[in-house]
Amino acid sequence: MTNESIETAGGKLEFHRRRPVAGQSAGTVILLHPWFGCWQFWNRTIDALPEFDTISVDLYSLGDRTDWREFAGPDGLATAVGGLLDASHIDRCCVIGNSMGGIAAQALAASHTGRVEKLILVGTGARIFGVKHDWRKAMDDWIAGPPDREFAARMVGALLARRPDDPREFELFVDMVMNANKDFMGTVLTTAFQLDLRPRLPSITASTLVIRGEHDASRTPAHVKELLAGIRKSRAVEIPGGGHSVQVDSPQAFTRLVRDFLAE
Repeated sequence: MTNESIETAGGKLEFHRRRPVAGQSAGTVILLHPWFGCWQFWNRTIDALPEFDTISVDLYSLGDRTDWREFAGPDGLATAVGGLLDASHIDRCCVIGNSMGGIAAQALAASHTGRVEKLILVGTGARIFGVKHDWRKAMDDWIAGPPDREFAARMVGALLARRPDDPREFELFVDMVMNANKDFMGTVLTTAFQLDLRPRLPSITASTLVIRGEHDASRTPAHVKELLAGIRKSRAVEIPGGGHSVQVDSPQAFTRLVRDFLAE
């Protein structure tokens, strides 16, 4: 896997690319991580797709720019990823997005019809609703306050039904969150709270698979229902025992679904 960056119309964006091991690609897969997750959340997915050209985007890298406010929202993230596709001359791809990455993936697919051929939405929705008051208050307090590793670890842990067996992997996830521009992260969240993508869903022409973990406390069956109602070629699957980021806590079940979907 190579660590790369590219200057695009959407700004300088860092990503991690693993080209097909056999040299001939079965296609390109773009991976967009959740907020309080990181690009390493996709490592097991990448390992399970050796014949694909996989690009795991570090969305936090947009926060390293002096003009980061241009990109501080799901539409800004989508614009940057669209710029990556342009600069890399990627005409056709599958996009897999989890949570905030899934919101950006919807915006990208709605504006790049025909280019995004397949779409996998994981633990996400067309809008953020049903958030518990205590959770939103804790989030608002974090946005307004200083960096807090304990809070970051709690938020990373909340994405997972089960932590990785190796505790060092979990600490790496927390390190990535702590190294990100906190103001950028908070502004993206605030913008996402106000966004409703339901009017754009009918524009998505990609064949779409919606995946939800059984124990996902952030995205409910109601979120899934809205996606299925808006995206014409869509279906949903729930992973038993899974959490918000099933690619990490339920990798075998998740990668099996991904491989089957990509093979269709």
